[in-house]
Amino acid sequence: MMIEKRPDIFAGRIIDLGCGEGRDSLYLLSQGYDVTSVDVSHSALARARERAAAAGLDASGFMERDIIYLRGLDAGSFDLAMNMGCLHMLVDDEQRARHISRVFDILRPGGHFVVDHCASEWGKGFFSIPDYAEVSADLVPGRVISRRIRVEDGEKNIGLEVLPYAERSGDALAEEIGRHGFRLVSSTLTDTEAFGSSTMLLFQKPAA
Repeated sequence: MMIEKRPDIFAGRIIDLGCGEGRDSLYLLSQGYDVTSVDVSHSALARARERAAAAGLDASGFMERDIIYLRGLDAGSFDLAMNMGCLHMLVDDEQRARHISRVFDILRPGGHFVVDHCASEWGKGFFSIPDYAEVSADLVPGRVISRRIRVEDGEKNIGLEVLPYAERSGDALAEEIGRHGFRLVSSTLTDTEAFGSSTMLLFQKPAA
C-alpha cells in the first residue's frame, strides 16, 4: 500500500476520487486523516455514509460529485488526491484529460496524486471474477456475466453488466498524466483482488 511506502504524503487535506462505498476513505478516517470523498453514485455514497456512521466516523465528507469536473472544489485546496481504480473506468480520452487537469487544479503546489490503474487482462485476479479463464472472452462492455459479491452473511453471485474500462501500461499512464503538468515520482506493478494486474503511480504537482 502507498501509505506504507510513503506515509509522509498522507498529510493535510486528502481527497478520495471515485470513493465508491468508501473502502479507502473509511480506513483513512479511522486513522484520523482529513478526507473528502467524492463519487457520482448516490447509492454508493449512501452505503459509505452508513458504514461511517456504524464505525462512529464523520460521514460529512462524502460528497456527490462528477469526478470529471469536480465542481465546487477550490483550486489548490488539497494536499493529496487518490484515484484508486476510478480512472480506468473512464474510456473517453477527453474525459480522462478533463479529470486529470481538474485534479492538477485542486492540488496545492507540491501536492501529490496517487493513481492505481488496470494495466492488462481486465478481470484477472479480481475477487468478483474467480473463474476468469472461463469468462475472459465475455469481458466485453455491455455483456452480463456472473460476479461474486460480499454480503452480510457471506458471498453470492449475481449477474452484472460489464462496464466500459481502459487498460494502460505504466509507461503509457505516466506519459498521459505527465502531459498535464505532473511529475512522476514512482511506479509500481501491483496485483490485487480489487484491480488485478495494475500499476500504482505516484505523481507530484511542481511546487512552483
